[in-house]
Parts: sequence; structure tokens; C-alpha cells
Amino acid sequence: MTFQRHPATRRARWLPFMLIPALMLNGGGCPGVSIELPGGGSVFVPGIGTVVVRLFNDTGFDVYPDIRFDDDSGFFAGLFPSETLATGTLAPGEILSFTIDCDKLGLIRAERPVQYLGFGFVAESDGSATFERGDDYNCGAIIEFRFIGTGSSFGIVVSINNVVVD
Repeated sequence: MTFQRHPATRRARWLPFMLIPALMLNGGGCPGVSIELPGGGSVFVPGIGTVVVRLFNDTGFDVYPDIRFDDDSGFFAGLFPSETLATGTLAPGEILSFTIDCDKLGLIRAERPVQYLGFGFVAESDGSATFERGDDYNCGAIIEFRFIGTGSSFGIVVSINNVVVD
């Protein structure tokens, strides 16, 4: 009687060896890799030299996120971030994801997001705290801005690596 391994078991045994080159590539500022898993599905590993920024409109209305960031994390960068993330308006349920080189993201925040309620009415959020690289997140982090609520209860929940921070 001969014993033969199931093909999926054979592939799973090599999974750690497939991760090593993927992680080595990420050290060069690569945006990350998706690793296909045996039996279907995949896992996204963000690049070590990048930060993934996700925006999720969890409301029933269009939202303009107004995400500001700067490559510096100094005092003036916190007051006047130099760049705006090119998001456009998010439709209800829409999710956007950006992969940004770590050295271009010293700080990030949602400035004053707006929710369009229709008939010319808008709701404006107070924005979020400012998150700084090195203090609040590191390279390889996943930062998610989730827009929730309607009208006067419109706001933002911010998570870094799946932990709510604001």
C-alpha cells in the first residue's frame, strides 16, 4: 500500500517558503503582494515600505471624504497638510483603497468630510484626529476611515490595523 498526500496539503507545506520572497520584495517599497491560498482565496500583505489607506462610505448618501496628508509630521505639517488624497465623492457602500509609499505619508487626517443629503442639504463632520507616522502608525499599517451616520450624526470612525483609534 502506498501513501500519497493530498495535493492541497503538498502546496500548504510550501506556503512559508512562498512568503519569504514576497516579504523580501516588500522591503524595497513595493506596494504589497496578494498571496493565493490553496483551496481558493488570497491574503494581501501590505508592503513594508507602504501604508494602505482605505475609505468606506457606510452611509446611505454620497460622501466627500476630504483626506489630507503630508510627507512631514512636524508642527506646521499638522496645521497645513500639503496634499489632498484624490478620492472624489464616494457613493453609498463604496470602498476605496490607496497604497502610499511610507516616506510620503508623515501624517494623515480627514479634514472636514461632507455628506450630501440631497435637495442642496449637506452634513459636515468635525473631522478626525491627526495621525502621525512613528507615533500612531508605522510603515506597513492599514488605516481605515469609515464614514457613518446621517445628518447631524454623520461622523468618522478611524481604525489602524483593525483597532479603532478615533
